[in-house]
Amino acid sequence: MEHSKTYTIVESDLDELGHMNYLRYIKIFETARFGWFEQIGLRFENLLEEQLGPVLLKLETEYSKEVRLGDTVEIRSHLIRVGTKSFTLEQTMIHEGQTSATTTAIMAIMDLQKRKAIPVPAEIAKFKVNL
Repeated sequence: MEHSKTYTIVESDLDELGHMNYLRYIKIFETARFGWFEQIGLRFENLLEEQLGPVLLKLETEYSKEVRLGDTVEIRSHLIRVGTKSFTLEQTMIHEGQTSATTTAIMAIMDLQKRKAIPVPAEIAKFKVNL
């Protein structure tokens, strides 16, 4: 299942070189990840009520084409791996039909009381057969 979100680059996203700062890429990808979670039925508020939370285990980002003020980008997020306690989301930032950046996020759902990863929830595990 792919989730898509658009975002328009604003002045506060830019660095001194006039293109988007690398930290803003990470934040925009994070916002899109939360949209993906909601789309599959895992709302952040509901997870917190159950004393659970998504955690990032590894994040790897490749920047391939700069984006600048006023550019509108599309973030596409999709699951590429499901393990027993972790899963991997790949996200691509597209501008004018070209990839601007790609990030791979290895994640888990953590029991906030025990501070340990739990088995991948059914809402995510059900996609394993399609990978």
